[in-house]
Amino acid sequence: MKSRTRQPRIAPMRRLVAACGVWLLALGAPAPTLAQVAAIASDLWRVAAGTLVEPDAVASGGAAPLWTPAVVLSGSFARVRVGIETIHAPSEIGVNGGIAAVGVRLGDLGTLNAVYGHIGLGDLVRTETSPEGLTGSLPAYAQLLSLGAARQVSPALVAGAAFRLQSGRLADRGRTQVGLDVGVVYSIMPGFRLGVTTRFWDPTLGRAEKASSYALGGEYRTPGFPMWGTEAAFVARYGATLLHGESPQHLISGGLALGNALELDAGTAYEEAAGESVWRGRFGLTVGAGRYRIVVARDGGVNGFGATYRFGLAASFR
Repeated sequence: MKSRTRQPRIAPMRRLVAACGVWLLALGAPAPTLAQVAAIASDLWRVAAGTLVEPDAVASGGAAPLWTPAVVLSGSFARVRVGIETIHAPSEIGVNGGIAAVGVRLGDLGTLNAVYGHIGLGDLVRTETSPEGLTGSLPAYAQLLSLGAARQVSPALVAGAAFRLQSGRLADRGRTQVGLDVGVVYSIMPGFRLGVTTRFWDPTLGRAEKASSYALGGEYRTPGFPMWGTEAAFVARYGATLLHGESPQHLISGGLALGNALELDAGTAYEEAAGESVWRGRFGLTVGAGRYRIVVARDGGVNGFGATYRFGLAASFR
């Protein structure tokens, strides 16, 4: 007797739905192809990226080396930084994941960054003639191991590269692929940074290249001014992400930073899904205490379907 999956109620998040080729396991459909496995490995990480209030290309949090390899620990900064983050979406979507990153400054040689991440889509089960699910669930997840290096090439330029080992699994099919990502961040003038980066780029330009993306972003931080007993600054950001065969995604955000103790950010992301315009609100809160920084971020989702949350802790050691 043929099997099919029970489809949980999922909002019009087109890329996630399309990536979950699990639906192709429905009655009479073939097993997912390697291309679909590669797609879910990429698109599940886009759910995590949706919680970023800053553009990928100029990311600076504890897990920043996942989003761009151009991340350094400067001379006046710590020698080691450790970041741990978790991603959680509502049960209707069932996406959960975690990211762990370590950055080590190696003197004049630059910074060595290592990242491990795992994110999955749960609660997918097979059914037969009855709507009751069979024992066991269908695995659908992506994981990533990354090792990269970044260097302050000049006072205004940071460049980095990272070797990525990425794998994904969709039901009974799995795929592992390697990639090489590159990124640069250039400080055009005081307070303004411009960055470009790749994610999951296949240097052979093979089939896996369809799962890659390209991002650019800019950030402007105003000169400091006194507020509530500390030095404050306003921050404005813009980012764009280019995906194969899809319209660019745009992010506009801004916030208020109160020294190193508190930063409030909010913004909106725009994309086109199935020919319709989709706006998604984003919010971020960063609290600093000594060597520690705590991050809470929220992606509002689409069509009121439910938010995705990111919780993070970063610690710096001299």
